[in-house]
Order: sequence, then structure tokens, then C-alpha cells
Amino acid sequence: MERAENPQSEFAKFLQMRFSELPVIDQKYFQYGSVLVGLSASTSGLLSSRIFRQTMKVRRGFIISSFIVTSLPLFQTTLLYHVAIPNAIMSGKMNCSLCNTIRGTCIGTIAGGLGSASLAALVTTAYFLKYDKRPLPNDLFRFCINLYKPALMKLKYFFLLQSLFCMAVSARYYAVYEKMLMIPPQPEEAQKK
Repeated sequence: MERAENPQSEFAKFLQMRFSELPVIDQKYFQYGSVLVGLSASTSGLLSSRIFRQTMKVRRGFIISSFIVTSLPLFQTTLLYHVAIPNAIMSGKMNCSLCNTIRGTCIGTIAGGLGSASLAALVTTAYFLKYDKRPLPNDLFRFCINLYKPALMKLKYFFLLQSLFCMAVSARYYAVYEKMLMIPPQPEEAQKK
């Protein structure tokens, strides 16, 4: 008894053939576009760290905290975005433009923007608690919220800009996917049909 091939894997093979026929710039974008989202997450981490450090008046540990808040979001967001968008498209699991754009925007905004800001807040708070010798209030949660509020208010427009950037990157991925589908079939493909 012969095993029927998965239609999704057939479509993935078809996409791989079409991918090799794309212009080089589109191939490069498809392979490395997720690094753009990772770099924007890294920038978000650095900017958030700077604003949180200014708000809490933390002067020590700049190099180490900057390395942490740029490298972790860069690798995490790049990997997550690459798995969720280009890999999903090339495996044939993502064929909806709106779904692709929403997924990419959410990953860029939540993992790249808010995640790196949360990491920057955590690292800066650790330095603040380590080097600030004042006694802490009883309600530490409320104290932290009051510390974070001005910094987050300064970052809100940057988060909006990050969302729009990730939306544009995701839309471009889908445009390259549609370009792959529009490539006219080669003579050997037409004979197979």
C-alpha cells in the first residue's frame, strides 16, 4: 500500500522551487528580514534602558546592562519572528495576508517592544536596589509602579513606531510570498501538470 504524500509538503516543495527563481534582493529579504525586527527590539531595549536609568538616576553598570538589554531581545525576537513568519510561509501554513501582518506585528510589539522594555526595567531596578541605600517602602509594588510610570509614558510613541515598523516588515514578507506565486511556471512544471 503506497503512502499518500502530504499536500502541504508538496506545496512547500513548490514554494522552494519558486523561491530560487525570485530576484536576489527578495531572497535576501526573505532570509534576513527577521533580523530587522530583532534589531528594532534591540534598539527598543537600549532606549528603554536609557530612559529607565535616567528616571531612577542609576549611574552604575551601564555597559553590562546595555549588553543584556540589547543582546537578549535581538536573539529572542529574531528567532521567534523567523519561526512564526518566514518558516510558516515557506512550509505552506501561512496564506492569509491579514493573519501574517497581525502575527508579525504582535511578535514585534510584544516580544520586541514590551519584552525588551520589561527586561530593561528589571535590570535597572536590580541596579537601583543594589546601589541605592535608602530604605525601601513597605508597598514595593506601588513604589515600582510609580518609578516606571514616567519612563513608560516617554516610551509610548516609540512602541507605536515599533508596531508600525513590524507591520511593514510583515506586509513585505507577504508581498514576496505573493511574488513567488505569480512567477510563471517553468516548461517542466507545466509538463508535470
